Amino acid sequence: MSDAERIEELEAMSGQAYQVIGWLLSECGLFETAEGQRVLDYFSEEGRYDDNFLPWPRSVDSSGLS
Repeated sequence: MSDAERIEELEAMSGQAYQVIGWLLSECGLFETAEGQRVLDYFSEEGRYDDNFLPWPRSVDSSGLS
């Protein structure tokens, strides 16, 4: 498989993941939330990778909020 074919395959997989994430957010009632939109925005942009994207591990302050 050439590099171009592999990139095309990975882009297709990413598109499928985006659709699954959207469906799961909708099923869980989280589609219209700020975090839900943050996730969809992140996965809709090509070439943007963020080491700190995942919501864990997070530090918790004394109020129980991160």
